[in-house]
Amino acid sequence: MKKMFAAAALAASLAAHGSQEAMQQVLNTWQQQVTAYEETLKAADSDAARAALTPPNARDIAPQLWQSINARTGTRPNPKGKGTIPTFEFDKPWALPAIVWILEHQQAFTAAFTDEEQAQLTWFGNAIVDSLSRVHFSSPGVGAVCPSLAATSSVREYEILQKIYQRNQNKGARACAALGMSLMLNNPMVNSVEGSESMARAKRVYYLKQSILLSDKETRFGSQPLTEVAMEQAYYLRHLAVGCIAPQIAVRDQEGVEHRFPITQKPNLLIFWSPSDPAGTAMVRDIDKLKAQYPGIEICPIMPHSTPEEQQKALQELGIASSFTDNAQGTAGITYRVDELPTVVLISKRSTILYGGAPDIKLQNALETIKAEEEAAAKANRPKVYIKEAPTPAPAPAPEPAKDSEVPALREMPQF
Repeated sequence: MKKMFAAAALAASLAAHGSQEAMQQVLNTWQQQVTAYEETLKAADSDAARAALTPPNARDIAPQLWQSINARTGTRPNPKGKGTIPTFEFDKPWALPAIVWILEHQQAFTAAFTDEEQAQLTWFGNAIVDSLSRVHFSSPGVGAVCPSLAATSSVREYEILQKIYQRNQNKGARACAALGMSLMLNNPMVNSVEGSESMARAKRVYYLKQSILLSDKETRFGSQPLTEVAMEQAYYLRHLAVGCIAPQIAVRDQEGVEHRFPITQKPNLLIFWSPSDPAGTAMVRDIDKLKAQYPGIEICPIMPHSTPEEQQKALQELGIASSFTDNAQGTAGITYRVDELPTVVLISKRSTILYGGAPDIKLQNALETIKAEEEAAAKANRPKVYIKEAPTPAPAPAPEPAKDSEVPALREMPQF
């Protein structure tokens, strides 16, 4: 209740009142800036000239855009109990383009709030997402917001995509929602809502197929054609999802000798890292400890391509003994679709993927599971040693009672 009144007070304190015209003017200004930057970038004749260009700053736009849609419009019944909660202009259908922009530029949106207003940022962020579920889910243009929703790991956003897919009449919007759900189901935090892992995998494939069937060549998913994103998802489901046979890659050691991973018949841990990444560097620097803790796992650190001299210098400066190197085309990283560093891939001795992603507690649990299984297998295969016990000595025979003839005769009674 306190948050509700505080949010209402904040909205009332903002001087500028929103309007569709003001929103559109701000968005037009932003698009003009982006277009001008892209044209200048394309016309630049050198890498240095391109590097000197400054892209438009979303933080310059965010406060104006927020003010164009944040005016309070009234109240609505509180679905969680008695009373009412405030409504704002971003609850109106015409405000959807601003919501799309805000969710695409969330850091800039954060900057639109002063230090005194930061306490209300979460409330308004939740209210904006809630407006998608209540109002905007049926809009033909809501497909534009699906990539931002799919980039989260929240069940709430997954359910909004589900609502768009089921209740929107526009094929393009439904296609984007279907692809968004397929992508979100790659995340263990989301796929649990579908029950078992097998059911989640079936839904990933189903929604992927639906996205392709519902889309056309003009349908976009964020900045890319939807078909391109869908093909990447198909590659992931075929080659990189948990349970898939891990792709073979070739990397080189410091002497230039080629090695192929994963090595069959034993677990493998691929570590994609870069000397410029502190987290990956720390992990590779402690690789000897990792090997000692998990001696049955083949550990393969892979750094981006560099000349032998550059590689040697980087490793010496970081105090790292050795690392494998990708080729100049980055084939290993592309094969495993590495888009952030460090990325790790844990592969079973049967060459199936057990885990892929950032090194976190899920990786730790998977490593411990492998270690426990190997220890149990080693114990079961250990030959049994049978020790022949010495025979128990027979108890000594009880002494036989003396014969009657051997009883000493009584002495004669002395006479007195």
